[in-house]
Amino acid sequence: MNIFGIDFGTTNSGAVKLAEHATAERYGDEVGGTYPSIVAIDRATGEAVGGRMVWENRERYLDSGQHHVIQSVKWKLGTDQVWQTEERVWTPQDIASFILGALSSRAAKLGLDSIKRAAITIPVAFPPAARVDLRRAAERAGIEVSTFVTESTAAFMRYLPQLQHCHYVAVFDWGGGTLDISVLEIRDKTVFEVATEGMEIAGDEIDLDLSRAIHARIMEQRQQSILYESMSPTDRDNLRTKCERAKCQLSQVDRTDVLLTSYGGSPLHFGVDKSWFDSLVTPHVDLAIELLTKAIERCRLSFDVIDRILVIGGSSKIRLLQEKLRRDVRFSAALQISENAEWDVAHGAAVVEGAAGGYETAESIGVILSDNSFYEIISPGERAYYVPRELVLSLVEDSRQANIVVEKKSVHGSDRSERILAFGVDTLGFDLEELRLTYNITQDLILTFRAVSAARAQRDAVSKEYGKLRFAYHI
Repeated sequence: MNIFGIDFGTTNSGAVKLAEHATAERYGDEVGGTYPSIVAIDRATGEAVGGRMVWENRERYLDSGQHHVIQSVKWKLGTDQVWQTEERVWTPQDIASFILGALSSRAAKLGLDSIKRAAITIPVAFPPAARVDLRRAAERAGIEVSTFVTESTAAFMRYLPQLQHCHYVAVFDWGGGTLDISVLEIRDKTVFEVATEGMEIAGDEIDLDLSRAIHARIMEQRQQSILYESMSPTDRDNLRTKCERAKCQLSQVDRTDVLLTSYGGSPLHFGVDKSWFDSLVTPHVDLAIELLTKAIERCRLSFDVIDRILVIGGSSKIRLLQEKLRRDVRFSAALQISENAEWDVAHGAAVVEGAAGGYETAESIGVILSDNSFYEIISPGERAYYVPRELVLSLVEDSRQANIVVEKKSVHGSDRSERILAFGVDTLGFDLEELRLTYNITQDLILTFRAVSAARAQRDAVSKEYGKLRFAYHI
């Protein structure tokens, strides 16, 4: 039986297949890397192309004016943004479906059937509407989403045999588009996400910084004064592609060369050594380590109680980052650096797909009654995705509207609750008028409510949803 996990990433996406007694197999682009999450759409024909070819020529596509170039579509899901061509209108759901379909086709080309079912990773704070759009995009690509799994939990599950004895684990995921840090607590065979931090400075930004720095020095050598933005799209594409490769090479060697047969009409040969590269990336690396520190401190934990710091993501290969973490006494003893940084999240999603575990609620959810008391309707530790439940309430005063207030309480710490929803429901206003409140947690990890007075028509019902609950994954 083939089991798939998909990491639908901001910059790159990938799929991993697990099968009994077989090595994990990876599906991305045609050269064996992850699949760049970028799509170019011809404004005239509506034809879409994506992947490595578009990524390496993105400046040309952008400057041609003939294409819509969509990057980071993950964060456009659930919005009203569209891209108009003469043939059709493209939505974020269409773009996501194109990328997921490309991964499925890649698996088929390598001798498998296309991907029929998979667990797909999402960020912790992924909006409810975006989750719905992503599930529909997968369905249009012929993929059934068995479950969504948060990226940090997926990374933990990838290394579960090595980490299941740990109590606290920090996941440091630095990819092409973002840095995401999560502190996890493992208790009673359940993974709780305790704190998160992040930033949008990652590998793509570092590639651009390196390109600009090399450009400035080449202009000085040539005694020219041409802005980087004034170079042709082809030149900028070629330089950024070479800089991305140089960044990767410098994770293993102390010096590499950036070579172009033509840059601004003349050959380019520029040597990049590790010390100069380190000076460029030091601000980014220092900020990344500062965020790791902040995430741990937010939990009010001593650094000594962090049993493992799991470092994953393509940008985590930067040697300066690894060197600084190893020299830092707060982190060095707990450090675990991935050998397959770009694929760990997809691999972990595949582990989740094949496991018997599942999500549990990590918070107490309740409604506030007229005496201001908290009436619990969902208890911590309940399994998610249950069928809708119904709560019957009654008006206690003459009012033409009932006010519904929903709050949540953390499992840990004080009894203070946090308001998550407040809405009004039209009533006829007589004493003890019955209100029916239907609620459930959907397969997209969204808490939904539907409230209506029994004395009014169903068309008067009010529906609300909340997508920022904290869940724990039972392993």
